[in-house]
Amino acid sequence: MNLLKKHIPNIHNLQSFVCAAQYNSFTQAALELHITQSAISRQIKELENQLGVPLFKRVRQRVVLTDTGHRFLIDAKKIIRITEDSMLRAMSVGAKSSLNIAALPTFTSRWIIPKLETFIESNPDIALNFSSRTKPFDFNSKIADLAIHFGKPNWPQAQCYLICKEQMIPVASTEYLQKQPIKQLPDLQNCNLLQLTSRLGSWKLWFEQHQLDISHNNHLSFDQFSMIIDALKANLGIALLPKYFIDKELSQGSVMQLGDAIETDDCYYLVVPDDKADNRQVMRFKDWLLNYAEH
Repeated sequence: MNLLKKHIPNIHNLQSFVCAAQYNSFTQAALELHITQSAISRQIKELENQLGVPLFKRVRQRVVLTDTGHRFLIDAKKIIRITEDSMLRAMSVGAKSSLNIAALPTFTSRWIIPKLETFIESNPDIALNFSSRTKPFDFNSKIADLAIHFGKPNWPQAQCYLICKEQMIPVASTEYLQKQPIKQLPDLQNCNLLQLTSRLGSWKLWFEQHQLDISHNNHLSFDQFSMIIDALKANLGIALLPKYFIDKELSQGSVMQLGDAIETDDCYYLVVPDDKADNRQVMRFKDWLLNYAEH
């Protein structure tokens, strides 16, 4: 339901209300906002007339919020914050085109971000906005222009482009291995297993392929790969991770690979909705990302 124009609050009135609530004083709010006390009183009165309820009551020499005022203060702060954030986003983008990308958080931080400098350098006119999404969504909701997806190449009214397959490798920190030496694969049966909540069968599959018994292991589950990596670095156990999520630590020697990789049935895809297929900014990002995927 759309509000009538007369019910849409003036942002200056909201600022005066929030400031007066902060100090319990119209006088102090006037000093803070560099306007007169009468202006503060008038703006808050306008707000109260719009709402049809009082927001303040006078107690001795100060004003205090009514119950309604306390409830409305939460929303008023939120409106101001959203307005400020919107302005800052618009100012930061300026004349640039904006590209909104719904992405898997760990894949973005571990695979995309380390490569992103080359895209920014060659496309200074495109502002990228990444947001975390772990499940498919309807592009008609305008959540994003593109998506990074893990699974099968199935997404209604969109095309899926293969970025990379997934190879999972067992790894442990060197510090953990000092406390829990692993000289041969059966030694893994005595370790804590760090696993992803949505893929509880991955370790079981790996153990079965190597004819090992998983029944004696302790399990610690996390809902993000980034949490598993943090747990790995905290020496809490061994992890089964996509190799490119842990390449940096492997090359530095702080993490060791413990055995062979297994390839999962699912892959990482760039998802382009059909109505964005010819969008110039989308095509430039797609070409850049897929070019990296080929190397």
